[in-house]
Amino acid sequence: MPDTEIAKQAIASGPVVRPVSVLLIYPSTTSVALANLGFQRVHGLLNRLNGVVCDRYSLPEEWTPMTQALKPEATRSHEAGRMPLDFDLIAFSISFEPDYLNAVAILDYFGIPLDRRERGSKYPLIVAGGSALFINPEPLADIFDVGFIGEAEGMIEPFFDLYTQNDWRDPRELLEEAARLPGIYVPQFYTPEYAGDVQTALTPEPGVPERIPRHWVAEGDPALCTHSELHGETTAFRDMALMEVTRGCIWACRFCTAGFIYRPPREPDLDQTYESLERALAAQNQSASTIGLVGPSVTDHPHLLSLARRIVAEGKMLSFSSLRMETLTDELVDLILQSGQKTVTVAVDAPSERMRDVINKPASDDFVIDKCRFLTRKGVLHLKIYSIIGLPAEDDEDIDQFIELVKNIQKVYVEECSQRGNIGTVTIGVSPLVPKPGTPFQWHPMEPVGVLKKKFQKLRKVLGPLPNLHLSFGSPNEAYLQTYLSRGDRRALSFFEAFLKNGRDEKRALQSAVPHPDQFTYRQYQRDDFLPWDIVDHGYFPKFLWQDYQRGLRAKHTPVCDTATCKICGIC
Repeated sequence: MPDTEIAKQAIASGPVVRPVSVLLIYPSTTSVALANLGFQRVHGLLNRLNGVVCDRYSLPEEWTPMTQALKPEATRSHEAGRMPLDFDLIAFSISFEPDYLNAVAILDYFGIPLDRRERGSKYPLIVAGGSALFINPEPLADIFDVGFIGEAEGMIEPFFDLYTQNDWRDPRELLEEAARLPGIYVPQFYTPEYAGDVQTALTPEPGVPERIPRHWVAEGDPALCTHSELHGETTAFRDMALMEVTRGCIWACRFCTAGFIYRPPREPDLDQTYESLERALAAQNQSASTIGLVGPSVTDHPHLLSLARRIVAEGKMLSFSSLRMETLTDELVDLILQSGQKTVTVAVDAPSERMRDVINKPASDDFVIDKCRFLTRKGVLHLKIYSIIGLPAEDDEDIDQFIELVKNIQKVYVEECSQRGNIGTVTIGVSPLVPKPGTPFQWHPMEPVGVLKKKFQKLRKVLGPLPNLHLSFGSPNEAYLQTYLSRGDRRALSFFEAFLKNGRDEKRALQSAVPHPDQFTYRQYQRDDFLPWDIVDHGYFPKFLWQDYQRGLRAKHTPVCDTATCKICGIC
């Protein structure tokens, strides 16, 4: 791996009084870290700030969640080999709530107290950012000292200017000033109030904002040019480079955070991004045989086909983070196949036509079947069909309709494959709904684990015997944990403490948490209930998400997010 200085182009924003060292952590293994574009982006941004040196850390490849201790050499930073306590700040980049457990374990490996109130000047300042944090920062609010609420570009500069342009001995000395910066959340200046098991308020001290406005980058800003910046390590993604194609999503599917917390949707300049990626690779004497196109709905970009043609013409493989059925054209599928891809994923996202109306993704079964026939006839070897189970107002009839849909897809797939002379596999992936903060379903409870397991058993019994069909089910127990970590408040600290105390046994920790996680996971919130995650201000009209939730319960549609004409949510 090249030294950080290779990619360093200092952004001069004022005289450096006090250089700052940062250890940026992705709380998973190195291969997973390098596959996360947000982590790579922040690493590059920090190393271009004048007066800031950013090293990085992720867990060893042989690590497992039950690993109780790491040897000291396994806790050193990846680039300079420094020990964690030698840094001024430790910054976590967290995209997914289950990685909270890994972040907690890492602090334990480093010998850093979990509760921020137990840390003094000898410990680095613990900061955190990433999409999980601006969905709901409260479950970690008694652990981190500072939270970054929103997109990193343009937000981290003022924060680190504060630290490089002032003299200090303990970074905590500047927290009061930091709390007044846009997008910066300092939990110690906010006091939660409770009535029994229910949180009723989060009261700010004088001088700090009542809520933290989410920071986002405007359309047309060069900062939207985002791509891989770290290459050359032994990793499953060593031959792949990533570039962001869309930020946000126009479709407003009610279960999906990307369609809401990243509003408004924005479209980077693809030629500029790709050419910047090529220069970054060349500067490190690296190359990539696969270009991973990243975004909630990459095929919505009007210039995607032009980019795809260019990549394929250069002999590289295309990899997509998402493909929407409506946007799968003849030419795009031809380019995917020409580049060497053999698998295409079709996100149905709901088991029946009625449920697709509920989630605001209308699509008939006939349309889905026709798209699967089209893809198979074009030469796609493997199909993956993904759906969510446990949606609001879902019943047995919706599951029965999903079974019929899968049977018809499998029938069409086998028929088309028999005509072309080869056959692969149809994979049906089914996951439970995790009702996420920041979406219209944030008020809705998760369906009970026992009910979900019965639905999965029914699907397995009926669909399991079908030939050339593979079934994959997301764990209801893992969905329960994720829902708790998504919808929790600061009292989740008791869960994390029990997690460490009980040898990282999630089940025992859930039983020890106070209040019981059922209070968050299975709670039906009402319109005027206090929501812990409302500390984040996404910029919506006050009742927008609630009104869309009500439309969903009536299976009514909301228009796509067209920033040129639509004013329904209040952000534009």
